[in-house]
Amino acid sequence: MICQLIGVKKTYPMGDLTVVALSGIDVGVDAGEFTVFAGPSGSGKTTALNLIGCLDRPSSGQVLLDGRDVATLGDDALGQVRAKRIGFIFQSFNLIPVLTAAENVELALRLAGLDAGRKEKVEQALVDVGLKDFMGRRPNQLSGGQQQRVAIARALVKKPAIIIADEPTANLDSHNGEAILDLMRLMNERDRVTFLFSTHDPMVMARARRVVRLKDGAIVGDERMA
Repeated sequence: MICQLIGVKKTYPMGDLTVVALSGIDVGVDAGEFTVFAGPSGSGKTTALNLIGCLDRPSSGQVLLDGRDVATLGDDALGQVRAKRIGFIFQSFNLIPVLTAAENVELALRLAGLDAGRKEKVEQALVDVGLKDFMGRRPNQLSGGQQQRVAIARALVKKPAIIIADEPTANLDSHNGEAILDLMRLMNERDRVTFLFSTHDPMVMARARRVVRLKDGAIVGDERMA
């Protein structure tokens, strides 16, 4: 398995209360899966993906990447895992305002230490998401949908082992959403990139090969499609 959660519980303090985001879940993902974590707001789906992406640590239980417990890794090692092994597509984009679209995408390659053919890779990634004519524009010169596509190109450009996407089509119209999902499925099938989504979008769920459903911090369904 490329990643696995074993007995994972995640709690957050909120004043005098303790909020349980995950109540002790077990789930594993094989390399090459195209999987959706689905559920209502507060179900724990984003928390689960943040743990897999090494953006957070569990309160208890184990998070394994490539069979290794990430709790054994220090901050520098976790940073290298995020830079080289995992691509992130955030709903809030997280683009750097002073950088152009091309520079935002290139930054992912720089952080991963990937220097060879960097310019060509950046240009191809932006062409793939339909932004050939917008490479020199900064985020404030782009629409919300265009910013989302830059964020997607940034995640795709380094061809990571895992791409974690939080509502990747939320700011796209149906035509562009379909095109992006087609590109993701191509990368999944051609390059064996593992895709993990958090979404409410039926269009994304319809494309998934597996849907893991969460409610109140627990897994209530796990369906694999033919």
